[in-house]
Amino acid sequence: MKRARTTIIALASLVLLSACGLAPEEKLAKAEASFAAKDYAAAKIYLVSALKEKPGDAEMLLLLARTQIALGDGEGAFASLQRLPKTLRSASLVGEAEMLRGRYAAAIEAIGEPETADEARVAALAHLAIGDLDTAKGVIAQGERLEGDKAGLLATLARIQIGEGDLDAARATADRALDANRNSLDALLVSARAHYAANDLPSALSAYEKAVRLYPQSFAAALGHAATLGDLGQLEKAREGLERLEEIAPEVIEVAHLKARIALAEGDWEHARELLQAREAELRENPSLQLTYATALLRVGQASQARAWLEPLIEDFPASREPRRLLAEAQLASDDPRAALNTVRALAERPDARPEELSIAAKAARAVGDPAAGRFARRLGEITPEWIGSELATADAALRNRQWHEAAASYEAINARTSAPNAMVLNNLAFAKSKLGKREDAIRIALEAVKIAPDHPAVLDTAGWLLVETGKDPARGLKMLEKAARLDPDNVKIAQHLAAAKRS
Repeated sequence: MKRARTTIIALASLVLLSACGLAPEEKLAKAEASFAAKDYAAAKIYLVSALKEKPGDAEMLLLLARTQIALGDGEGAFASLQRLPKTLRSASLVGEAEMLRGRYAAAIEAIGEPETADEARVAALAHLAIGDLDTAKGVIAQGERLEGDKAGLLATLARIQIGEGDLDAARATADRALDANRNSLDALLVSARAHYAANDLPSALSAYEKAVRLYPQSFAAALGHAATLGDLGQLEKAREGLERLEEIAPEVIEVAHLKARIALAEGDWEHARELLQAREAELRENPSLQLTYATALLRVGQASQARAWLEPLIEDFPASREPRRLLAEAQLASDDPRAALNTVRALAERPDARPEELSIAAKAARAVGDPAAGRFARRLGEITPEWIGSELATADAALRNRQWHEAAASYEAINARTSAPNAMVLNNLAFAKSKLGKREDAIRIALEAVKIAPDHPAVLDTAGWLLVETGKDPARGLKMLEKAARLDPDNVKIAQHLAAAKRS
């Protein structure tokens, strides 16, 4: 942390040194170039320096206000705008400054009747902030008919659609926002959020990557990027993103939350608990933070404390599966099997009940002498079409999202509980294992799949390419790829693998 702050101070000093000896007009030119490059901190330094020599320069003050808004400094932007004559104050800038100051009614008053799409955006955001959703939607519809860049306005509409659960509409609107301005931060962020909400993590990551590249000082972009990397299991890259977050906003609770999530993923329960324990008061407003903290508490053996955080979550979200299972686990661990059974029974009775849910239910029922204990225990050794379907959907989604650990775990669970192995389950498990670097396991599993389905082109492709790519048996792999290409001549991926195998 100290190193990061020292670096920022050093960079600011360099900017100040470079400004020495420059005329105000030259500083303005430097500020404009820095603003265009999204380096808002440097732009602010040049402008503050130039305004010392030309304190009333309208062009400089307007650019300073825009810069301060980009930095999230509503008070500074408002002060800069107040130094201008009323006739020169931009309604959208005043409204945006008031928004950042938390003065939403003042923002609406500053905009008045929107004359541009951007003014409509600010007015809509202000109406949303005071809970007036219908008026916000009306202002957005009006704004779409006005002149100006509509990317931010459409991004606001997409955020509303995400909140309403209309993800197809949200993605379509986000695409429209990007069409209006491919480099708009608002459009990139809402596109990432829409894809994330639809469980399309690679597309979300792509949008966040572009946002971070274009707007390196954006906290929202850096947080979304690092969090998505964490969800994809790319923990080293997520930690790199955390360094950027700590430079931008070291005290923000979301940074501590992301650190705790990474610690949980790595099995460092105690560190995850420590990161959030000192900030318990801030956790109560965010269910996701509460769940992370409760999980850490449970894993370090503080079951009673975990219950205190999980019980309100169940009250607020009774249909949420993970908090309910964790609460039952915490109740069982704190010697309250009857409460555990009451909590988990609804999950254990489902036809798609998961093994961990059935295990908790069986233990709790046995402890209180409930006759359902035997039935729950027997079902642990059985599978249902509903469970297979649910687990396959989970595994396939994880595979599409490149969440290799999650995909491998789900495919292994299916393989372990089924009496006869399935070729495609083994094929996908082999692919996930190969992405995790477990190539010996991957080859063994892929060859098992070939034995079951020797004429399936996808199965032959996976096994053949693994044999070629690892150098384990290139000749055998080439034969498998040639057979796969004959069986599916239009498959581009198989053709690429075959061509690469022939070159090697």
